[in-house]
Amino acid sequence: MNDPIDLNRYFSSGWDPGLPPLNLVRRRRQRTLRIRIRDDVIIVSGPASVSRSRMMRFVGEKREWILKVCRRRMEKAGKLAEKRKQAEGTILLRGIRKPLLDEPVPGLRKSGLTEREHDVIHRFNPDRDPDHALNDKRLIDTFYRQLAKKELLERCDYWSVQLPFRPARISIRNQRTKWGSCSARGTISLNWRLVKCPPDIIDYIIIHELCHLRHFNHSKAFWETVRRCYPGVSEARAWIREHSDEIFADF
Repeated sequence: MNDPIDLNRYFSSGWDPGLPPLNLVRRRRQRTLRIRIRDDVIIVSGPASVSRSRMMRFVGEKREWILKVCRRRMEKAGKLAEKRKQAEGTILLRGIRKPLLDEPVPGLRKSGLTEREHDVIHRFNPDRDPDHALNDKRLIDTFYRQLAKKELLERCDYWSVQLPFRPARISIRNQRTKWGSCSARGTISLNWRLVKCPPDIIDYIIIHELCHLRHFNHSKAFWETVRRCYPGVSEARAWIREHSDEIFADF
């Protein structure tokens, strides 16, 4: 990988300020030129024999597309930063943000979170944590995962009886990009982050995965089965498109 290239300096005009740097990568087994855009870098990869000038011409040819994708990502990052700011001092459960309140308990051996009707309490030992700041992400993740094991398994058991499509096994996992999955062996895997979603979205994801036990694909027959079991597919997918970044950001 070469040193990062500043697009605004390399090209005389036509590029937005604030674009991430460009990295050129040559791969022995690659046959074509490709561009991947991330928040912090634009990666242009190509065959080992391709010249630097050819790769940069390719970048110039794809200028409009690169600008469009980068602007979209920057806009999304701005919205996410605003949501992160608004979410401070709260925890997202079943589609609702609840206040996260500190409660010092002298002599407490282990910190933990407890959900109540209108809020979530963080109990901690003030002698061990004098700043009483909830700054341990693992504590919140553990709370979410424990909740997921209980509530997601209950909903999956409920729907597997109603449909009825019975999985061989149900697993709660830490999937970074997927809401859930269904293996060829009949194992349903659900993302623990689902407990952040409204109940109807949780049901949609579970029904979606259970229907893969009948149709192990995304064929027309599969979607007909899903819609028969869950008529609000379009609304659920629209909600997921709008909120998935916030859910997976884990703030």
